[in-house]
Amino acid sequence: MSGTENAHPTSTEETPAAPGWVEDSLDRILATLPFPADKLAPFRASYLDCLAGCGRAADLDSAHDACRQGLLRALQDGLDMDAETSRALEQKLEKLELDISSAI
Repeated sequence: MSGTENAHPTSTEETPAAPGWVEDSLDRILATLPFPADKLAPFRASYLDCLAGCGRAADLDSAHDACRQGLLRALQDGLDMDAETSRALEQKLEKLELDISSAI
C-alpha cells in the first residue's frame, strides 16, 4: 500500500469544482459544529468531492444521501461527534442537498 489510498484532500483545490454558494453554505453549516476548522477540513473536502461527483449520478437523491451518510459516519468515527449534533447536522445537510438539487 502506497499510503495514498486513504489520503483525504485537504482543500477544495484538490477536489472537483463545486459551485461557490455550495461551499459557502457548507462552511456556515460546519461552523456550527464544536470542532476547529482545521480538524473539519479533510471531512469538508471529501464531502465536496462526493457532491461534485453527484452531477453524474442517475439518482441524485440517493447519491446525495450517500455523501451525507459518509460525512456523518466520518465525523462520528473521526471526531466522536455525538448523536444530537449528528442529527442536527444531518438536517442541515439535507436542506443543502435539496437546494443543490433544485438549482440543477
